[in-house]
Order: sequence, then C-alpha cells, then structure tokens
Amino acid sequence: MFKKKPQIKNLSPLRSSDRRKLADQIIADYQVIVPSDQEQENASDASPAPTLSSIRSSLLPDNLQSARFTTLAGATATLVSGTVYVGSHPGLEERILWIQYGKEVRLYPTVYTLWQNPGLVPLLHTPDFVIEKLQTGADLMTPGLFGGPPWPERASPGAVVAVAGMQNDTVPVWVGTCKIDVSALGRVQGMKGAAVEGIHWKGDELWTWSQSGVGGRAAPTAIEGWSGLASRLATGIEDADLDDDEEDAAQEEGGVSLVAPLEEEHTENETQQPNGDTEHVPTTPEVDAAFKEAFLFSVVSAKKSGSPPPRYGIDFPIGQAGVIDKMIKPFLRYDSPHYTIKNTSSSGETRIYDIDFDDQQVLVFTPYSLPTPKTAAAKPPNDSKTSNGTHASDVRLVTLFRPSPKLYPDLFPSKHGFYSGAQVSQTLKTYITANPELSQGTSSKRHIKLNPFIANTILNGSSSEDNAILAAGEIGRDVLSRRISDDTILMAPHWVLLQPPASKEYNPADPAATLSAHNIKPKPYPPPSVLITIEKRTGTKTVTRISGFETFGLNPQTLAPELQKKCAGSASIGQLMGGKPGTMEITVQGDQTDIVRSELVKRGVHTEWVQVDDKTKKKKKGAQPGR
Repeated sequence: MFKKKPQIKNLSPLRSSDRRKLADQIIADYQVIVPSDQEQENASDASPAPTLSSIRSSLLPDNLQSARFTTLAGATATLVSGTVYVGSHPGLEERILWIQYGKEVRLYPTVYTLWQNPGLVPLLHTPDFVIEKLQTGADLMTPGLFGGPPWPERASPGAVVAVAGMQNDTVPVWVGTCKIDVSALGRVQGMKGAAVEGIHWKGDELWTWSQSGVGGRAAPTAIEGWSGLASRLATGIEDADLDDDEEDAAQEEGGVSLVAPLEEEHTENETQQPNGDTEHVPTTPEVDAAFKEAFLFSVVSAKKSGSPPPRYGIDFPIGQAGVIDKMIKPFLRYDSPHYTIKNTSSSGETRIYDIDFDDQQVLVFTPYSLPTPKTAAAKPPNDSKTSNGTHASDVRLVTLFRPSPKLYPDLFPSKHGFYSGAQVSQTLKTYITANPELSQGTSSKRHIKLNPFIANTILNGSSSEDNAILAAGEIGRDVLSRRISDDTILMAPHWVLLQPPASKEYNPADPAATLSAHNIKPKPYPPPSVLITIEKRTGTKTVTRISGFETFGLNPQTLAPELQKKCAGSASIGQLMGGKPGTMEITVQGDQTDIVRSELVKRGVHTEWVQVDDKTKKKKKGAQPGR
C-alpha cells in the first residue's frame, strides 16, 4: 500500500481509560459478541466464556502504545498521516496491531491482530497464486473469490474483510475493504471489476516493522476459530463453469487470470494443429496422473544416479518451482503444452521436505520411454556468458540455516555452524535413529513420540497446531522437519552468493567445506536482489534506474557503458538515494526493463533475483489515495 517505508515517531503508552474506550469502539465497529453474565455462568471450567476484560485485552493488549506516522501512498505519492497502535500478545514480540488513517474514526486491524482474534472480520478466500499478486498491491477482483455463494453476511460495501489462501485456509494474510456488496453475490465467474481494495497484507511495511528490526513474523499454518473452506474451495475450482469464448473479466480489468487459456475446440478434448491433424487435450485427471508418474520417475532416477543415500543428491526442502522444473517437466511422458500445473487439480503451493525412497510406489515403478524433445531454435553463441566467460548458471544463491543455541547439543553439534536444508533433514533423521524409543508405540510409522526436548524446545505451544500436537503426544516426521525449518527463531535463514569456482565446488551435504575454502561468511536473510525502477522525471521523460548489482560482483564502471550501448541512450552513474555511502546506481534513459534484465542474466544474475518496480503505471479506477 505504502509507496515508501512509513516514518513512525516515538511511541507513547496509552492510559488504561483510553485503551478501554478504544477497545469498546472496536467492539462496536466490528460487532464483537460479548457473552452475557448468564452465558459466562453456564460456561464450563474447561471452556470458560470470554469476559469483556479478556476481549479488550485480546484486541488491545495492556502494554499498548501509539505513535503518529507519515508516508507517501497511492499512485500519485500522496502524503498520508495517521496513528499506529503497537502492542504484544502473551509470549510474542511487539507488533503493529491497528492502524488509523488521518481523521478517520475506524481502526483497521493488521494480520497480527487477526491471528489472535478469529472471526473478528469476514474471511474470504482466493487461490494461492492470487494471494501472491495481492501481496504486490493488487486489488482482489470479483472472479478471484472462491468458497461461495453464500458469502459472509458481513461482507457489505465498505466493510473490512480478511482474505486467506486455499492451502492455509484458516490463516488471514491480507486485509481490505469491500468495494461492492460481496454478501449479495451469486456466481462470480464471468463478472468484472474489483471486489475488495487492499489496505494491508503479510509482507508489507506494517507487517515488517518491529522495534528490534527482526522483520515480520511468519504466519501460522492454521488458526482454530476461523472458518476454513479447503474442501469447498477445491470443489469450487473443479466445478467452475467458465465460457471459453468469453474473455476473462479479471484479466480485462487488470486482475489475475484464474484459468489457463484454452485453444479453440473443434471436437471434445481435441485441438486443431497447423498441419490439419488433431491433438488430444488431456482431462484434469489425465494431467494429474502424468505428473504423478513423472514425479515417481524422477525419484527412481535419483536412486539410480549413483549419488550417495539417503538423499541421492536431492537438496531439501524443494519449493514448487523446483518440483516442477527439476522433478516433473524432464520426466513427463508426453511432450505437449497442455501438461502444465494450471491444468492439474492442485489448489495450493507444494513444498517437499523429505521423500521415502523405499515407498512401495517407488519400488514397483517401471520407467517409460521419454519423448524426443523438439528441436530448439539456434541461439547466438555466448548469449549466456558474462564478459569474462562465466555462464549465468555458474552463479549460485544458496540458503543455509544457523540453528539456535537451544538446539545444541541435542540436535546440532555446533552453536555456530551453518547447515543446508539437506543437512537439517539428515540431522533430524540421525537424532530419531539415535533415540529408538521415539518410534515405539506410535499411531503411524511416519510419526514419533514427543520427548521433553521436542515438546519444550521445538514446540513452544504458541499456536493451536502446537497445542494439538502436545495433546496427542506425537508428531509426524515431516511436520517436525517443517516445524524446525520454518521457525526462523530455531533456524535463522542465511544466504551466500557463490561465484565460480566456489559455486561448482559446493556440495549440499558439506557446505562448510566450500565456505571455509573460499572464506565466505553467510549473511542473514533476506537474500539480495537487483532492483529495476521505472519512473518519470520532468513530466513525460522516463528513466530506468538499476541498483543492487554490486552484490553480484558487477562493476558500475563496466556495466554502465555496456548498457548505454545496448539501450542506444545515455547512462549515468550516481550515489544510490537512501543507500549506504559508496553504493551506486545506474540510470538509463527510457524504459529499458527487458534489455537490462537480459544483460543482467548474461552476467550471472538469474531472473528470480531481479525485481522490477514500475512507478509509471496508472492508478486503477476507483482507488483512493492512501489505501
């Protein structure tokens, strides 16, 4: 939402009377139900009813502080001011819990408040890939709504609502206000326009802010009390009735396309080819089956590759992009553009933390003949090399984890070491093997019992998921691995950028050897990126600013002349505005995004390490400054 990081003045504690008054205003505005005296008397000791005092404390903790803020917001960079309310819930660090704009009376909750107060606002749902777009500042388009009708009754025009994805469907990660009456909507496919205007989301400046500067807190995987719609959402996607000849309304209005474009049909499940032949269009179950076969093929191939067990050369965890690019695409039985992730029944992100290489499906799998790849168009020689002959693939950006001292010496042998994802997974397996009593008497072979170390150190009981695991007395091995890897307090993520020859020598099973041999010290997250900023100056004059390239070993004195030649325009070097002294940026005349990105890739900067901020895009219709 904000065009720049807000300037927050000194925090001041609120008086108890002011906090109670503010809490009562929130209770009234958001129609929070306060149990009556009779309801509190009838409640059981095991599940007591909340009191007015406990509700107030949940909304506005006793240590609440406030501060004024100013920032530039909106497409026109309008000056916006307001008040933020900062506090901490029991066992958690201080965060911005509420925000108030200008002279508005209403307060807007942040995701930190919603995670502690289930049901405070209506919860809407949208696919996870739409969530990614919303977290860049886009509004939620009407065709992007899933889970209804019926829709939440309180989702009326102007109402504050929360939005969750489909994978973690009980965890709000985006906050906005309804631009239309969502509660009255029927079928949304084929409709046009924005439904909800964004205010705040997980990943923005409000989420990141903390007095200690540690960055934002990771979202829980599930929150008891919010109405999850996972099963209904999956059905909604499969049964969605979309007209092939109608242009997707969300895409037309600048939103996110919800379905893969389909070619014109000639007969059922067939498309016309340029030579007049027809090609079979696979159904969703057929694509699902092909993806499963390809995944099993890749696992079998890894076992036969000669790489040492138990990981067979695979570096865990593997994100969805890695699964698709390395384990699915190379092993697909069919060479057809219809076999894509968009044509599967998958409704959420995939992340693999471990693989059972001795699973029966792997043992009985029979490899098949792979299709002959289509001849690729010839590429110009050295198109992926830098000026010194280094290929783009020679540079590696690696994530390593530094364990908390709490995990020493039970799990990790050193307080100061750095470990790859593969090592973290293997270390956990070694620990379980060394403690055989953990695997005895469990409800499943994939589960282990809790011991004092796991229960008190790894599970802190701060989430409903932890409490459920503690009550059950056992935990899934994959859940435990994910719990350790995703907890940035237990395992602090760091990054290293490896240039040749370090990148070629790197071994996920022993990253310390490469770090020591080349005297490389990992740095705390977030990892670096090159920022390409497109903006207008002096009216209609457009320029492209490039910064962050020095981290990747690129010299501005060498890069600027080459960009000037490629872009056929002037290029200048100057101090990066707001950067550390000596940090430079390059400015090139015109919008040169594609050329700059291409030149960066040739010099080893992969496309996923490049961010583009286009400040020349026009403001969407109906959007209000500061929202």
